[in-house]
Amino acid sequence: MAGVTLLLAIGTSIVFGCSDFVGGTASRRVSSVRVAALGQLVALGYAVPVAFLVHADRVTGADAGWALGSGVMAGCGLGLFYTAMARGMISLVVPLTAVLGATVPVAYGLVRGERPGPVVLSGIVLALVAICVVSMTPGDGRHPTSLAPIVFSLGAGVLFGLFIVFFSRISKHAGMWPIVLSRVTSSLVLGALAVALTARQVIQARPLVPAGLAVGTLEACGIVGLLLSLQRGPVAVASVLLSLYPVTTVLLATALLHERMTRVQLAGVLLALGAVLLIATR
Repeated sequence: MAGVTLLLAIGTSIVFGCSDFVGGTASRRVSSVRVAALGQLVALGYAVPVAFLVHADRVTGADAGWALGSGVMAGCGLGLFYTAMARGMISLVVPLTAVLGATVPVAYGLVRGERPGPVVLSGIVLALVAICVVSMTPGDGRHPTSLAPIVFSLGAGVLFGLFIVFFSRISKHAGMWPIVLSRVTSSLVLGALAVALTARQVIQARPLVPAGLAVGTLEACGIVGLLLSLQRGPVAVASVLLSLYPVTTVLLATALLHERMTRVQLAGVLLALGAVLLIATR
């Protein structure tokens, strides 16, 4: 993986980690699906002018189909993901989601014939282990965990993994228009869910609008990095680096929400850094 692609993937994971933290904490005060829907609309607002500014040779029917499908996966995944964060510990929900979010595209890449070298493959395995270790529940007994957030987290992980797979099928010639198409469908899905699930709830604009703007801005930056990373590097490698976003989210939850990180979780963070170094040696 080229140095630029490595930096893109790592930078994108940090941005997504910040976005998840903001969205997850906001979802504890207002409807999670409303936060997600507003975030997608804001990201769409950023994506349209960027798409006009970036040159695109052509957008094929296949590119459009994969982009639209990726938006459906992202919309449904975000609905489950934010609900899980609203009901459970952020430092548990996010890493659990990331495990499947990374495993699905890694399996896809290997089936498609991608064969990373032994050092890079070791880094991929170490990164998956790191994500699992970071996701271990803090053992202080102050934050009981129910089954529902775990189920929602795993469902969101599968959908996010499929989102990455779909996005990886888009050609380099399509420019940024696939991002616009993807955000259109994700906004429609989440908007429909928001209407169906929260139509009778009073809209609390004061906490909702700032959170939606922040999530949408971070999401817009991250999705550009995601597309560029997948277009320039092997899916199996790029998806694992992108899925290291729980490290950022867990560190923020520990520092700002005082969710306790155990020594095991701290070891997971160090394993993640080691995995990045191994993958970077390619």
